[in-house]
Amino acid sequence: MESGPLFRWSKRVPEKEVETWENRLTIEGLPYVVEKAVGRERWQFNVYGGDRDELDSLRHRLGGGVVRVRPEDWQPTASDEPVRLKIRDRLLVVEETETEDLARLGMEFPGREILSFPPQMAFGTGGHQTTATCLRQLVDETETLTPGEWNLLDLGCGSGILAIAGARLGAKAVTAIENDLLASDVARTNAERHGVSDRVTFIEGDAIGWTGQAGRSGRRFNIVAANLFSDLLVELMPNVPDALASEGRVIVSGFLTTQAKAVHQAARDAGIDLFNFVRRGKWVTAVGRHS
Repeated sequence: MESGPLFRWSKRVPEKEVETWENRLTIEGLPYVVEKAVGRERWQFNVYGGDRDELDSLRHRLGGGVVRVRPEDWQPTASDEPVRLKIRDRLLVVEETETEDLARLGMEFPGREILSFPPQMAFGTGGHQTTATCLRQLVDETETLTPGEWNLLDLGCGSGILAIAGARLGAKAVTAIENDLLASDVARTNAERHGVSDRVTFIEGDAIGWTGQAGRSGRRFNIVAANLFSDLLVELMPNVPDALASEGRVIVSGFLTTQAKAVHQAARDAGIDLFNFVRRGKWVTAVGRHS
């Protein structure tokens, strides 16, 4: 069945106002994507939907603009300077999707897993500080794990970049949770393009509720990744210990420096010791383990 039209509300804001707009859109219950193109000063907030009137109402209240999104616009053309994000000596995140281009990149960067993530509707292309830092921490934490003998839980998987990276780094199985249906569809397509759909299970649902059920059922993961807003991380923390293997690691990100104390305290109260805090701009990533 052919899907209906898709529309996008967008607004550009300076970096100092990012947290304010995140809180505002979260309070309104609006799923959004925030991104900043390389070389640009302002961040862009996007909200997608099929009802033009609803997005026009958002425009009247909050400013910005509304446009209809054509299918060919979902993955915009890369800039003249394509993204080349090197993650340690293991991964290379690029915007190209054509087979010939990826083959050329494989020859140009031998020994690296090539992750192809053009700008999309779903969050997670590798360009955002939290995604890039999570990828670095994922590489570091998997260095000592035997390929094919560990598993990964990705909470709020967005475009699927962490889940797919985990599979390409040697996870035998990956479970990826996402409550945004559009993002889930994008993530599944990305997994198929990367040849790992047989090892990644995508589940549409709430990360907090799912981890609680997983813990009660005895499911354990060697690595749990959660790139989420701070309030979600705080609420999620009590469920993490029961879902994390005894020697497992949790990678958390998506919170600002001003929110790090609250996330750290919630983890400590839940029995998780967060360490190795990494700051990139205003954003923080940390690795944790059972305390």
